[in-house]
Amino acid sequence: MSPQRPPQPTRFAIQKARGKGWKTLEVGEELSQAKARFDRMVGVNPRAYFRLIQLDYNADSAYEGMEFNWTLIELHDPTKGGPAKGAPGRGAGPLLPTKAVAAKTGRRPKAKEAVALPFRIYLAVVLIGSLAGVLAYLHFAGGR
Repeated sequence: MSPQRPPQPTRFAIQKARGKGWKTLEVGEELSQAKARFDRMVGVNPRAYFRLIQLDYNADSAYEGMEFNWTLIELHDPTKGGPAKGAPGRGAGPLLPTKAVAAKTGRRPKAKEAVALPFRIYLAVVLIGSLAGVLAYLHFAGGR
């Protein structure tokens, strides 16, 4: 007979999208504090994807306190404008890449923004380099 594990409190995690996965930024035990921190993180970086999830301890796991069932509470999607509330018992799916979203919506992705070449700086560097080359040539080859 295996010993019963003590019950674990429900925890709340704030995660940020990183590449194809999610990075956990913070884990807390009170929903009000987690919600306040989530709102602050969204306020600091409104162009990033964030999610607030509820972590429930999985007592049936063989990994002793290392595996949790999670439920989406809130998702911040910067393309939608406002947070999306999660339905109980459902997890959020992976983020779709930009090309997949563009294919679904029928819109083409925006072209990359053109960056102006600093022509004056480029010209100054070329002229200074040329002048240094000419002076080096005159110094070393002119003495013969």
